[in-house]
Amino acid sequence: MSNPRGAHDNPTTTGTTSPSPNLTGDPQDATYTPTAPAAGEQPPVAADPVGAGTAPGPIADDTDPGTGTAGETDLGAGTGGEYYSPRDVDGDGNVDLIHTRIEGVETITHIDEDGSITLVEQDTDGNGTYETGIAPTATGIRLAEDLDDDGTVDLATHLDPTTGAPLRQDVIEDGRITDTRLDTTADGNPDVHLIDSNGDGRFDTTLLDTDLDGITNDTLVDTNGDGTFDLRTADTDNDGTQESFDTATDGHLGSIEQFEALIPAEDHYHEQADTYPTETPADQTATDLA
Repeated sequence: MSNPRGAHDNPTTTGTTSPSPNLTGDPQDATYTPTAPAAGEQPPVAADPVGAGTAPGPIADDTDPGTGTAGETDLGAGTGGEYYSPRDVDGDGNVDLIHTRIEGVETITHIDEDGSITLVEQDTDGNGTYETGIAPTATGIRLAEDLDDDGTVDLATHLDPTTGAPLRQDVIEDGRITDTRLDTTADGNPDVHLIDSNGDGRFDTTLLDTDLDGITNDTLVDTNGDGTFDLRTADTDNDGTQESFDTATDGHLGSIEQFEALIPAEDHYHEQADTYPTETPADQTATDLA
């Protein structure tokens, strides 16, 4: 999988800020470490980066919600313009957001009432747009990227919460997942590739690397949109070319459901494909980059 940066749809460039651990460097390799407080500065709360922490929210010493520019408190700024600026957006006395700049990377950290981190947004390329977001999910961590700075997520990568390894990567077009690669064996390489080739919101093509060598061995296609595969091509000699094919009308080639089951039931994909209509859709917020 490509090097990701993580929900569903629209990143929000919130300029307000709040104290908590700082996300430094590239999100893929990031570590959450508290910034050493300057003299008289309140230390950041030790919140859990994947939202499991229950540390109480810190008390804000800056009640100006601000816009990420004027009114920020530049605490211990060095020659590189690094700073740490907590904000209480709703005026309840607790910090809701933190704006930091560390090694040139602008970061906004969103904090829940219980002190846990709910979303981290970053401007990693320094162009003033927060194009990267990381947030906890029910099954791990989700990293979203707005690759073209148009305000919508183009690539989302789901990471193992323990190892940080990418387990799934989604290509998103117009708010819909159109392409998903899954690493079902957790060996660092995707072995299942799902494609929505006709744009109807549901996958219809599956590419399988059955021997885990990086070469597609079998391709299954649902050509008529009934949820079952009616065409199979195979690379019989593992040379990278599909030499044989098989067609079916009786469903013996299988169905797309067996691969959709690899995606968590609460995931956005099932909502768009209407494959689990009885499930409660995943919670989405207007400020979602996660």
